Amino acid sequence: MRMTTAIVLLTPATVYVPMPQHTNRYDKDTIDRSRVFAVYNVYRLVIGSVLLALFLSTAADQTANESYLNQQLIGAGLLLLSSIILAFVATRTPLDSEPGIFAVLLLDIVATTLIAHPNAVLGSGFSALYLVTVAAASMLLRDRQLATLVAALATLSILVDTAFHIATDTNSQGGLLAAGLRGILIFAVSWIGQLVTANMTVAEQRAIDATTEAERLQELNDEIVEHMQTGILSVSRDSQVRAVNAAARDLLNLSHWGYQTIESIDPNLALALEEWRAGGGHRPEPFQPKTVTRTLLPRFTSIDETRAGEALLFIDDYTPMTQFAQALKLSSLGRLTGSIAHEIRNPLAAVSNAVQLLAENPDMNESDPALTSIMLNNTKRIDDTVNHVLELSRRVPPDFKTLNLDTWIPGYLEEF
Repeated sequence: MRMTTAIVLLTPATVYVPMPQHTNRYDKDTIDRSRVFAVYNVYRLVIGSVLLALFLSTAADQTANESYLNQQLIGAGLLLLSSIILAFVATRTPLDSEPGIFAVLLLDIVATTLIAHPNAVLGSGFSALYLVTVAAASMLLRDRQLATLVAALATLSILVDTAFHIATDTNSQGGLLAAGLRGILIFAVSWIGQLVTANMTVAEQRAIDATTEAERLQELNDEIVEHMQTGILSVSRDSQVRAVNAAARDLLNLSHWGYQTIESIDPNLALALEEWRAGGGHRPEPFQPKTVTRTLLPRFTSIDETRAGEALLFIDDYTPMTQFAQALKLSSLGRLTGSIAHEIRNPLAAVSNAVQLLAENPDMNESDPALTSIMLNNTKRIDDTVNHVLELSRRVPPDFKTLNLDTWIPGYLEEF
């Protein structure tokens, strides 16, 4: 008899993970904003320190404009001092508050304006600091309107600063065009930053969902394998048992299982595994472990490309299969017996009818009635036996009766 066990293994590669309904394209909740802000604050600390050192070294130059230099020192000092304070605060509380981040970005715009103000018309590279602030806003602020507002404030600062220079310096008539181009660049950086951040958010959310789904499927697979009625053992290339499920522990009586060889569990099972790995095409024979009384049937399958690698052993309890086969045999025998009984009953009825007709013949001798009586009694006995056999094949429940042995035993003896 052949028994087939179906095993369903679920893999994340075959599962499509849809985006949750609440996920928004511009939702930055999946981004660790406190970590991103910490990186941005390190940038502020470095830039503030470098610029402050640069401006202090410039103070020795007698040709430098003292008022402009003071503005630059104030701007660099704001960056450095605020970054130090925020670094100290971050050791106690994560910096992920939306209003707090927005306030820091506004402070950076003011500091950048003070630093870039003396050279606004000349196109100083200090104005590139606006781009970093705007890009950081697109990543740190969940609200797109706030991120766009930061870009607008940075552009407004450049335009106001440029207009101030044009009003105070008659040689700076061409600065508005450059300021307008910088504003366009700032808005472009803000839009690109928001788009990239949104795509990163979606990708990260998908990765989180896929990881969660993979973990859930792994737990589900473990539960399926653990609660299967078929025993499963994972065997390595060197015949070390790496994992067993609950059914295998019960079938092989492995109450204190640990990492051990298949030989130490049962020599017969190890021999069957060696024959299978050697390329034996015959089916494994049932075996009975030393520690249990039941008969087990092993089956093997290869995990690697060849049988010499890792393998899975499936062990089934052969006792129920034997009992089921015996039940099938008994059922077949019952049907055969019923068929034979029917074949006996038909000619028996003909014999009984013939004897009855013979008993009614007036020309019989004196000894003939006794002989016909014996024939009728024995045909009735055979008919009763056939009826009993048919009742057994039909599984008719027994009909219990009360017998008087004083009258039944003499009749039974007389009959036989």
